[in-house]
Amino acid sequence: MNETPEIHPDPAAATSIAKPPRRLAVRIVLWLLIFGSGAVVGIGLTLIAVRQGALNAIHHPELMPGKIAQRLQRPLQLSPEQRQQIEQILAERQVHLADIRRRFQPELEAELDVIHAQIGEVLEPAQQEKWDRYFEHARKTWLPEMPP
Repeated sequence: MNETPEIHPDPAAATSIAKPPRRLAVRIVLWLLIFGSGAVVGIGLTLIAVRQGALNAIHHPELMPGKIAQRLQRPLQLSPEQRQQIEQILAERQVHLADIRRRFQPELEAELDVIHAQIGEVLEPAQQEKWDRYFEHARKTWLPEMPP
């Protein structure tokens, strides 16, 4: 009675073999979505940080000599005395840069006024109101008033 049982292919077993490639594809898609979402969030936060850093430098130039000296300290292996001297040099030169800006700013402002007016002439009245708000916001954000 040495009968070998007949082996019949199990339909459930056949479908379970076919499922892993589909599951693998779903996993790959999910990983790509997660990775892509993380990349988008990371890029967005980086852009916000860079913008805020630039705006901070524009609106608070008095803080820049210390920040620049701090950034130079590690790559140049500055001693504390060197860092202090570099910060002092930058602070003194910043006064001269502000003088140059004071001389240059009126010409820049006049040119911006011309751009504002010429673009405004092309627009409909409703568009012009939006343009005025947009332009003034951009001007205040990226070109702060001169310090006294």
